[in-house]
Amino acid sequence: MARSYEEIRSAVIAVLLAERDSYDRIEQWESLKSAVATELGRRAGDQHVGYPPPNLAAPDAELVRDVFWDLFRQGHITLGSNNSNPTWPWFRLSHFGETALRGADPYTFTDTASYLDMVRAQVETLDATTETYLSEAVRAFYANCLLSSVVMLGVAAEARFLHMLDVAVRSSNLGSVFKPVDEERSLLRKINRFQNLLAPHRKGLGAAGEDLEVNLNFIQSVIRTSRKEAGHAIGKPADRAQTYVLLQLFAPFARKLEQLEAAFD
Repeated sequence: MARSYEEIRSAVIAVLLAERDSYDRIEQWESLKSAVATELGRRAGDQHVGYPPPNLAAPDAELVRDVFWDLFRQGHITLGSNNSNPTWPWFRLSHFGETALRGADPYTFTDTASYLDMVRAQVETLDATTETYLSEAVRAFYANCLLSSVVMLGVAAEARFLHMLDVAVRSSNLGSVFKPVDEERSLLRKINRFQNLLAPHRKGLGAAGEDLEVNLNFIQSVIRTSRKEAGHAIGKPADRAQTYVLLQLFAPFARKLEQLEAAFD
């Protein structure tokens, strides 16, 4: 029976995180495949012992390969296990990888589908246009097109902010307060003007008015990474770790805008 990517990934992670004696550590590609085969067999009720170790079916072996290189691209795996074995086929979990894979970070994602699921879990009103840009951002990230990923993320964030601003301007009680934001031409200026105008009214917004700086700093970071204040592209290469963090931060940012929309409506 063909196994799914998620099932194989779960087995690979279980193998990588398992506590082992130093002589039994999984530090080579072939050892990983054998250990995953044993783990999958164990989950199916097959208590294999002895030598030779079980073999993976061809489709499963290819999925293990996919999972391995996805984990590598995500920064969870480092090629080379130590100074004595610094290159492929030796490898180990990175410090970031061990922490992330052991933890239950609500903003962790492994592919486009899991990323969108993570965002949807935080944002009830995620629209199709935003999903499209987010999908492109994650695909670009895993293709190592980091600047493209940040640009698409910026477009998604801009769309969400402008939608929230439209709700604020149409608000029956605060609409006139935020109307001047429309006069600003660049997005950064709109954000700054919005924050300044909102400041005197934050206490009346309850939870929606909390942690605004943290969440609005996200969109400012995205914009400064991908474009100048006037909106023109910078063309400066993006850092992978920074891009990953920015992708994670979109969900709490969009959730905060959703709370503001509910408070203004």
